[in-house]
Amino acid sequence: MSKYGSNSIVVEYDNAGGTLVDITQHVLELSSLDVEIVLEDSHSFGDSWAEALAVGLRKLADVTIMGFFDDVATTGPDVLFQANIPTGPASTSKTLKITFGGTKTLSVETFISKYRRMPKRGEITKYEVVLRPTGTVTET
Repeated sequence: MSKYGSNSIVVEYDNAGGTLVDITQHVLELSSLDVEIVLEDSHSFGDSWAEALAVGLRKLADVTIMGFFDDVATTGPDVLFQANIPTGPASTSKTLKITFGGTKTLSVETFISKYRRMPKRGEITKYEVVLRPTGTVTET
């Protein structure tokens, strides 16, 4: 079994033209990649314990990325994320691809649900983006 450190992770995200851009050098933190099972409450009147049924759907939980704010014109996170905030139902999703150790990948379409800049006195300004996965997660 292979083990991977932060130096073996590559993070890519679609630019406005739909081409994956390596943003690894702009990432300081990446949230866990949680696969969730959708459950529906199924307990009825008279039950004293909660019950649930699996509805047959899986989803990837929101993914949060944080790093140093950078507005470099073509590859900075501000350009990639600010330009890709959805404006309505016709907005297209963007691909998030994470590569572990050069061979194992996770890829999913996402929408930006939150993008923020976080200036603090005495610190370098950081950004945080929350990506909402949609559809099938592809792992190779």
